[in-house]
Amino acid sequence: GLGKLWERGEMPIRVRVYLNTEKSEILKEFGIKRGFGDERLKINGIKILCDGSFGSRTAWLSEPYSDESSTQGSPNIDEKRLKEIVKEAHNAGLQLAIHGIGDRAIDMILNAYEKLGYIKDRRHRIEHASLMREEQIEKMARLGIVASVQPHFVITDWWAKRRVGDRVKWLYSFKRMLDNSIILGFGTDSPVEPIDPWETIYAAVTRGKYEGVEYYEDTKNESLDLEEALDAYTSGSAYVIFEEKELGRIEEGKLADFIVVDRDPFEVEEIELRRIKVLETYVGGDRVYKK
Repeated sequence: GLGKLWERGEMPIRVRVYLNTEKSEILKEFGIKRGFGDERLKINGIKILCDGSFGSRTAWLSEPYSDESSTQGSPNIDEKRLKEIVKEAHNAGLQLAIHGIGDRAIDMILNAYEKLGYIKDRRHRIEHASLMREEQIEKMARLGIVASVQPHFVITDWWAKRRVGDRVKWLYSFKRMLDNSIILGFGTDSPVEPIDPWETIYAAVTRGKYEGVEYYEDTKNESLDLEEALDAYTSGSAYVIFEEKELGRIEEGKLADFIVVDRDPFEVEEIELRRIKVLETYVGGDRVYKK
């Protein structure tokens, strides 16, 4: 599908592809490295699922679930195999994007990255980075790992304190990551979460204050201000995919990708952020959407 649209010149947006581990052998066989493609369609690397989710209690925790002491979740991949895949992909010039939600899964991911040696310039990623102990954040910063996070989980997972108890203070630690100089890129995780980017901004700024999220008081210090949230969604996301020189800001010399909205987000109350509407979308200076 994507290839046919690209071949016909009919891709209205930019797409950056991360293939699953089964396809990584094909990339290596043909010598395809990160950035293969053009401005519309590029292959950047591979995606690995290291654990599951809080909802199904399959996210891998270092201690049992607070509401089900018989389980602490489990990994989706053996640690030895993970290290093998990480090394192979790294040596092949591919970017790694590894799904890690539970803190034990994140331990395994960080250990695999650490084995590579100096990697700050490779911008390997952790997807979600949901439950992060303080020393994990410090290690992530030291290694130069970047984070691809989905703030709307804060609202959707309103029940999460029941799952992790006192550990909820480590949940979705966006502010702590920024304070430790970890680059954040924002996303929606659509179709699991709403695709509207203003719902994502709203969640990052308010953290469920207006929805009565059970752990708001426990984690309100992780709220971002509007400028931090917008920066993560634009320049942060561009950095995470190695395109900060082309995307992420409206500046001379960069690709003219921008939106027109119905209100200035800096002039509305925070509760109104989710109600901002996109009126027009431009990609490379061409209008591809009009409300």
